[in-house]
Amino acid sequence: MEKSLVKSVLTYNCSTWALTQAEEKKLDAFHRKQLKRVVGIRYPVKITNKALYKQCNERPLSLYVLENRWRLFGRILRRDREIPANKAMEGFFVPQGDKYRGRPITTLPVVLNNDLSRLESSNYCLKTSKDIENLKKIAEQRDQWRILCTGIRKEAEALQSDDYDAERR
Repeated sequence: MEKSLVKSVLTYNCSTWALTQAEEKKLDAFHRKQLKRVVGIRYPVKITNKALYKQCNERPLSLYVLENRWRLFGRILRRDREIPANKAMEGFFVPQGDKYRGRPITTLPVVLNNDLSRLESSNYCLKTSKDIENLKKIAEQRDQWRILCTGIRKEAEALQSDDYDAERR
């Protein structure tokens, strides 16, 4: 019931979200709180995050958001150049006068580039329109795109499991 009602409403249109790491942690914390409520775990009882996810047969919501984000990005890259999403993506990398002062704005291309930069074994990045062209070629070959997305997901899972282990120390 939690999967069909809460998770579907909570993650509606999540593939377009540009979340910071702090926002992802808050989202995962809320999800764990809901899972504990469903399972019936109250305050004095403690359970590790790994054990909770295993007991509920779930994963962190941030991984679900990441997978959906890359699934949507692959679909956009395979579509015609004239759709608004492709035009917006290409327009994002066109230089426009002076640089913005202050903290960098978290946008979807920035988040996608951060996801790509976590991959140690690849030379991919998303900083110019030429990088988009390279990713379009990969997206056209679905097997290669699937391998890239799986690598990104595995790196994110490893990073999260390291975070959980660090919290326990």
